[in-house]
Amino acid sequence: MLERRFPGLWWNLQGKKPHFPHFLADVRLDGIRGIDDLRVVFDYPVSVIAGGNASGKSTVLFAAACAYRVPGAGVKDFVPSTLFPYYRPKTGGREDDRREINIDFNYSTPGGQISMRWHRGKEWSRSYHGRKQVKQPERQVYLRTLSNLSNPSEVRGVLSMSRSNSAPQETPLNAAQIDFAERMLPFKYEEVVKLSSDGKSMLFAAQDRGAVYSELQMAAGERAILRLSQEIAQLNGALVLIDEVEAGLHPWVQQLLMLQLQQLALRNNIQVIVTSHSPVVLDSVPDTGRIFLDRDETGKVTVLPAYRDVVQDALYGRSRDSLNILCEDDTAESILQGVFDVLYPQQGIKADSVRIGKDTGASEFPAHARAFRKFGQIHSFVFVLDGDKRDSGIEEKIWEGSRTVVPVLFIPGRNAPELWVWETLARNTQVWASELGVNHGELSALMERANAVYDSASDGPSEIAKYKLRSLADALRRDTTEICRVIARLEAGRRDSDIQPLVGGLESALLDWRGG
Repeated sequence: MLERRFPGLWWNLQGKKPHFPHFLADVRLDGIRGIDDLRVVFDYPVSVIAGGNASGKSTVLFAAACAYRVPGAGVKDFVPSTLFPYYRPKTGGREDDRREINIDFNYSTPGGQISMRWHRGKEWSRSYHGRKQVKQPERQVYLRTLSNLSNPSEVRGVLSMSRSNSAPQETPLNAAQIDFAERMLPFKYEEVVKLSSDGKSMLFAAQDRGAVYSELQMAAGERAILRLSQEIAQLNGALVLIDEVEAGLHPWVQQLLMLQLQQLALRNNIQVIVTSHSPVVLDSVPDTGRIFLDRDETGKVTVLPAYRDVVQDALYGRSRDSLNILCEDDTAESILQGVFDVLYPQQGIKADSVRIGKDTGASEFPAHARAFRKFGQIHSFVFVLDGDKRDSGIEEKIWEGSRTVVPVLFIPGRNAPELWVWETLARNTQVWASELGVNHGELSALMERANAVYDSASDGPSEIAKYKLRSLADALRRDTTEICRVIARLEAGRRDSDIQPLVGGLESALLDWRGG
């Protein structure tokens, strides 16, 4: 259900963007934390910055926090001297490298388009690219790192309230704040109260099931959601910045949170920028909201194109994201590997672009499909059933409840894949003999011996074919999966082979995935 709600929300939010009174269009960083001449564009109102460790995600986020003059904030809040401190002691020989830094911003404001630069030479200063009588635009900014729950100073601050001599002030959360949290958490609240004392605050919750507890007793995810609800649910026109948005949250809650943030952005003209390592979070925004940062071996940071085959590289340092194939067993996997042995060089794609999952019964495929849809991963999956599952109804069950027609392909034939392999071998032993390291006469003799032993067995043809293949593999000192892979590879290269529907389906899925 969530998957269906996102496309319409994306469309509405992108259409609303030109009507935002404030919008941070881009940030350019030069000379800061090893980043030189990096321009990051925010095209969609809710942007997700992804990338490997030390790729610059938090640096870009903290730079965005310096874009506006924040009403009510202190002079040392939301400025680069605070968010980008450097170590320069009065004594001692070690200090941070001090370079000139430029952080440039382009904005849409109620007064029109403006630009501003933070520059650090000896000290930090602002300029407006030669324009006079221009001021830094004002806007409410919210900056939060959800992983701060484990920060000892924050925990100690909350604990100090219990030692205070004065009773804390109580402020109930309003309906909008509680509703924001309840849409992501698996229970309902009778009341959530913020206790404040000596500049510290703590949340206290009462569930409708009778449980009453402070946030010291909350799980990290519940505390993060309640804190976030309290702090942003009623913001209007603000810039919301969240580092590690998925911290402490189950993938399902991550998706719900991203839905709520985009609905809040649509309703209250809020611009949101988050950093994340989570594919679930990335899939919750359109391509225009995905920003992939990469730091190469020379240390240069760049923004990668939002192609699906670079997502994994941007997030985890792997070569590329994967097309996921789900099949039934080792034999099916070997046949698929043989087909991809042909497709990889044809398409210029590396072997680690495809992951093949196996050892799952076909009856479980519909449940897997529902789970993949729930977590926003269905678009990267292809289901491959054995030939004996044709007309079984599993195909329709996999598609059930989804507007997306998930690719469902079949191993050739109408029986177990081992029978297709054996019959393919039998059709032309002369061709296969050299590929299997024997002469034609030896292969024919081995297959005839297997036929003589097993054809009289009471088992069905598919089960008998498994024993025949195993017998042949033992005689050839090979594994059955090796034989299956060789057969599939050579058949995939023959245009008149009955494996071509599978080859064509996998090729189409690979091209669709690559274009993402």
